Amino acid sequence: MTKIRDVPKKMVFAYLATLDGKDRSTKAYCNQISRLVKYFRYLEDEGLIFLSPLRNFSLPEYSKTHHPVIPKAEMERILRNTASDDPLCIKGKAMIELAYSSALRPRELYELKIPDIDFEKGLIFIEQSKNRKDRIVPVGKKALEWAERYLREVRPRYIKDKVHGYLFINHKTGENLTVWGIRWAVQETLRRNGLGPIKPYSLRSTAATHLLVNGMNIIHISKLLGHTDVRTTQYYLDLNLMQLQREIRAKHPRERMEKKLVQKEEHHDV
Repeated sequence: MTKIRDVPKKMVFAYLATLDGKDRSTKAYCNQISRLVKYFRYLEDEGLIFLSPLRNFSLPEYSKTHHPVIPKAEMERILRNTASDDPLCIKGKAMIELAYSSALRPRELYELKIPDIDFEKGLIFIEQSKNRKDRIVPVGKKALEWAERYLREVRPRYIKDKVHGYLFINHKTGENLTVWGIRWAVQETLRRNGLGPIKPYSLRSTAATHLLVNGMNIIHISKLLGHTDVRTTQYYLDLNLMQLQREIRAKHPRERMEKKLVQKEEHHDV
């Protein structure tokens, strides 16, 4: 067995070559290498080895997965065409409406409890979400209507003998859902209504982007998403160049000023 102080550089790089990440640097691959680099740095600092074989090794950067934004026309088609009397579709429809209305993560959907929804004030309390932060977000009228319908018509039929306050439950066991249960319910709802699949997390980035396009300030969007840094919010926003050009022409102060000048000149000529 080779002792750690005798491990040659060639052996370390041979091991790196066996890791997944040859074609595309994934987060898991980068984390593995980062741990290895830090381990050898520790051995070097403690005097257990003379030089780390990865002393000058550059850590790779992984490509973050960007959840695709659903085009506005497609989102409207989804919201318009997912009405159904099927219990699963009522559940899936409620999920889609809530996620899109309040820019919720899938995790926030399956951890949502009935007391967390204030139906009168139109607010949702999100408890201990990412980075253990609580937040309160507004929720739309339609989303509340579908949540109420699910609570009234579907949930009581499947809760069985379970006693818990989770909103969305598994129709077989009565237990609260997992992220996979959210994904399946959404995808199956769309399939039964003749619509193509979407990623549930895309509803969050879609809501943020559509709010920006409609004129909401990015600071308010950031607060809705629960971000402490606006740069994190910018990652969620997906505007192509054509959209950006249209928004600038419609809302940039200089463009509006020019339009007013043209209108004055035309009025003067008349």
